[in-house]
Amino acid sequence: MRLSFRNKQFKIMQVADTQEGRNVSPDLLNLLNAAIEEEKPDLVVYSGDQIWNIASFKGNKETVRSVLYKITEPAHSRNIPFTICFGNHDRQVGVSNEEQFEIYKTIPCFVGESVDGIDGVANHVIEIADEEEIKFLLYCIDSHTSLKIGYDHVHKNQIEWYRKTRDEYEKKCGRLIPSIVIQHIPVPEVDQLMLEVKKGTKDAVQGFRNRAGKWYILDKNKVGAAAFMKESPADPMENGGQFDAMAEKGDVKGIYFGHDHINSFNGNVIGIDVGYTQGAGFHIYGPGLDRGVRMINLNPDGTFETYDRRYRDLVGKKVKEKVRFALYQLMPTNVYEAFHKGLKILSVPVIIAIIVLIIKFLK
Repeated sequence: MRLSFRNKQFKIMQVADTQEGRNVSPDLLNLLNAAIEEEKPDLVVYSGDQIWNIASFKGNKETVRSVLYKITEPAHSRNIPFTICFGNHDRQVGVSNEEQFEIYKTIPCFVGESVDGIDGVANHVIEIADEEEIKFLLYCIDSHTSLKIGYDHVHKNQIEWYRKTRDEYEKKCGRLIPSIVIQHIPVPEVDQLMLEVKKGTKDAVQGFRNRAGKWYILDKNKVGAAAFMKESPADPMENGGQFDAMAEKGDVKGIYFGHDHINSFNGNVIGIDVGYTQGAGFHIYGPGLDRGVRMINLNPDGTFETYDRRYRDLVGKKVKEKVRFALYQLMPTNVYEAFHKGLKILSVPVIIAIIVLIIKFLK
């Protein structure tokens, strides 16, 4: 698949973790419509966990198609191409990723592909050209799903596919092609943008699984001033070597992911910009009015810039579904947080009081 520069820039919008059920959030749609109107992207990438919750879908393909159509309508209604990655929750609706991919292919403006012979669904590469010259490659990669404990990593044959593709383009074009990677689950190397600190340190988040018993903050020397990390990365339990492979030749300039909804930050790790995109969905836990999208704007000279756009700036401080919004602000992000929140929340009246205060603030 080849797409082209327009006005000497190619703008990619990453949308992470919409995590919708049968009834799509009007606040999600307001966010996406406003972001697309302001940024006018050339491509929208939905980076996994577009849908979830088998109780909502019950394996009904027509319901899945209807919801996927609505989620992507802000793009295709404006004739903007879009593509997808799969996350760990998409497959939990009773319709397989393979079947969902076939559904996506029926939606206007979908440009995704799925490479045969390697693990996962919707692994593909998109050429970004200026006239006839390829200036960038965009890799979309399936980062798989949950294991019995923790999360899987990108598999060996996917990494070898990336290497082969990279080298074939280098041979064909006579040079390495600058590349961007988008997937759902983070690479473990994201921890190089964090500092381990003592419990009780301001803004520290509690680690879990591989980081159990430890506390972290962002390294302010490596991330932007507007960055935030409100939960510990839920990265793979084992490092499968993806980052090392993508750092080998210097072609990969950025790796971006979602998965942990209340994180939004990026920074340089051994020459690669590694970054979280916060969740966009309003029917799941998220960073309040800082729900948003990430822009990745490519230039023909091989440089690029990236930043997020947030609901509070694009739409404002009001939401349509006030009570639901308030409830999801209380939702724990993992079992560790759920336990600690359970200790802190002593009674139902306390919960109700908090919800009332949030609704009052949003009026």
